[in-house]
Amino acid sequence: MGILGRLSTLIKSNVNDVIDSMQDPAKEIDQMVRDMEDSARQARSEVAACMAGEKQLQKRIESLTADAKSWEDRAAMGVRAGDDVLAKEALVRKGEKEAEKAEAQKSLQEQQVYVDQLTAGLRALEARVKDVKLRQGSLREKARATKRGGAAVTGTSAFDDFERMSSRIDAVEAEASLGDELSGRTPESAAAERKLNEMARKSSVDDALAELKKKLGG
Repeated sequence: MGILGRLSTLIKSNVNDVIDSMQDPAKEIDQMVRDMEDSARQARSEVAACMAGEKQLQKRIESLTADAKSWEDRAAMGVRAGDDVLAKEALVRKGEKEAEKAEAQKSLQEQQVYVDQLTAGLRALEARVKDVKLRQGSLREKARATKRGGAAVTGTSAFDDFERMSSRIDAVEAEASLGDELSGRTPESAAAERKLNEMARKSSVDDALAELKKKLGG
């Protein structure tokens, strides 16, 4: 399970249910707090890494923007020189840079959403850790009293159940994603898709050249 899923499990779990399943509450409550704190540390590290990744993506977007502008300028030079072949080639390169830029922008947006979710989960977990720490002593006593009262002892913890459930969900989501990726991807459909993409690219370049000539008054 990823760190975001782990945070969600820890936040949504019912502390009392977890304690009821403990065989040795005095030790296991302390371990539960350590697990929460460890997950919080991992989340903070993940947030820092993601924010560094965002800066790299932003720099890449700026670089690709400059590259696309440079190729557009070269295409304009080709038009002024009456060399449509050179102008088209430059516009192809411009299109490639713009496509790379669009992918980088998409990745940046996804990264930002992930960081927002991770940050929200981290704050919620930190609040949960603080609450459990404040109640740690009374929770130990309550758990001991419950055990003395003859509460059933189970061999697994609620966290184990949550972990298994989340792992199954992750597996189902992965299978669904793989199914979507593979659906309809026969050799014939792939070849047709490539042909359509090539036709669209050529048409786009021709349109771009016509637009550039119009813009330059040629």
